[in-house]
Amino acid sequence: MTGDQYRQLLKWIQQKQPVKIKTQQGEATFLPVKLYKDVKKLFVYNRNMQLINIALDEVVSIQPTRIYGSFDRRGEQLIHTP
Repeated sequence: MTGDQYRQLLKWIQQKQPVKIKTQQGEATFLPVKLYKDVKKLFVYNRNMQLINIALDEVVSIQPTRIYGSFDRRGEQLIHTP
């Protein structure tokens, strides 16, 4: 990542902007919460509100996105509530 990309990502974190992150394993929407530039890790919440970290070396692209409604786990199924 370049310096401009780090600054943009920090801006999205401050704005609590959901982002779509594409890696070699796939693509998903996350809420970024903390960026550690020195160890190249991004801490994010996934749709189940679990805190995970993503190695920036594996990231192909990061783009801001919108989330309509919210997601909630009830039992074994994922329920979308607008």
